[in-house]
Amino acid sequence: MLEAYTGEENFMKGVRSYLQKYKYSNAAGTDLWTQIEETSGAQIKRIMSDWIKKPGYPVLSVAHSGRRLSIRQERFLLSGRAEKSVWPVPITMKLNGVTKKLLLESEEEIIDVPGTLTSVKLNIDQTGFYRVHYDGIYDKVWKSELSALDRYGIISDAYAFAFQGRTSFSEYLGLVDRYSKEAEYLPAYEVSDQLSSLYALAPNSVAEASKKFHREQLKILANKTDENSILLRGVMAGRLALVDADYAKENTSKFNDYDKIEPDMKTAIVTAYARHTGDFDTILSNYKSRSSEEEKARFLGGLISYNDPSLVSRALSLAVSGEIRKQHVLNLLGGVTRNPDARDATWDWLSKNMDWLRKIYEGVGTVSRYLTSAIPYFGIGRADEVQRFFATHKVPEAGRGIEAGMERLKINEDFLRRIRETNRQVIQVRER
Repeated sequence: MLEAYTGEENFMKGVRSYLQKYKYSNAAGTDLWTQIEETSGAQIKRIMSDWIKKPGYPVLSVAHSGRRLSIRQERFLLSGRAEKSVWPVPITMKLNGVTKKLLLESEEEIIDVPGTLTSVKLNIDQTGFYRVHYDGIYDKVWKSELSALDRYGIISDAYAFAFQGRTSFSEYLGLVDRYSKEAEYLPAYEVSDQLSSLYALAPNSVAEASKKFHREQLKILANKTDENSILLRGVMAGRLALVDADYAKENTSKFNDYDKIEPDMKTAIVTAYARHTGDFDTILSNYKSRSSEEEKARFLGGLISYNDPSLVSRALSLAVSGEIRKQHVLNLLGGVTRNPDARDATWDWLSKNMDWLRKIYEGVGTVSRYLTSAIPYFGIGRADEVQRFFATHKVPEAGRGIEAGMERLKINEDFLRRIRETNRQVIQVRER
């Protein structure tokens, strides 16, 4: 962030000056900022003092009216609560194709636009530690010259804003649609990851968007041979197999030639076979018989991909019985959160086997980290029940993890409530 604001040359001069001045002595925390400030002329010490001491980070809201562009800041909170706070924010931006830099030191800044606003993008190449929301002007953002990092940042921010309620879910899906032809690894992977997480939360609301995106991406990646593209193709195919029953059916027959399949596609083929056939014994037999950890991981993923909850329950029971290696238990439990058909099975297993899970991870923070990430998924629709369970079944080593998981669960349920309300409004309009 500082390098982008001061310029690479001034920033590096400051770093070199700092290293030279203190090469045979001790340095205080502010000494680096002092040297960069002296070489750049920017107010680095004051900027960094606020950034280090203040909790959180800002979100900048950008709006356009006439020949004025307003930029407002507040603290970013995923819960959507408003909390006023002011940072000295070093902003880089492109306005009508011209690069500008400014220091936002107040709650709001008004910028004069020379002529008609044709394009705008803040936080060039995502160098700044802040999020940016564009109020009704995303069409102007897309007319900017966007790098892959810029495109990654736009959708990353939009995803967070959808959970906040700052951006409607329909607006978010509209942005996702712009990425169907995305050819760069970073933004494409980010969209895929978001859609995968959303499918675990709201499968009916995101399935069609996920199918479209992943099918288009597989077409783009089909003839690419670089390492990133090969890895990405496997990820996209695996996620499509979980979401798209037709794709799973199309690829099930390839399981018969599993050992001949290119490595990047093997996980997808296992998932497709499991989803379409429900054949538990074949997947389990392969998990047990395969010698490499990589192969075992692929079939372990298959065991938690079924759309039949009873088969997922059967897979989870293998952990306690010892048929699943202890070092694979966390992968089993972590992977199952991405399967929306497995929520009930996961909660049923966990509520019965919490003491066993605590024992195998005794003395480390694994259970706490797991509950942080898993409660927001298996807790959907049963928040009170989960809260009561952990109130009566104390897990002191995971207290913070449970608290964080319950907080994110509330955010997820608020998000799902907004989606349901939007869907009801659409249905009512159609009925008229």
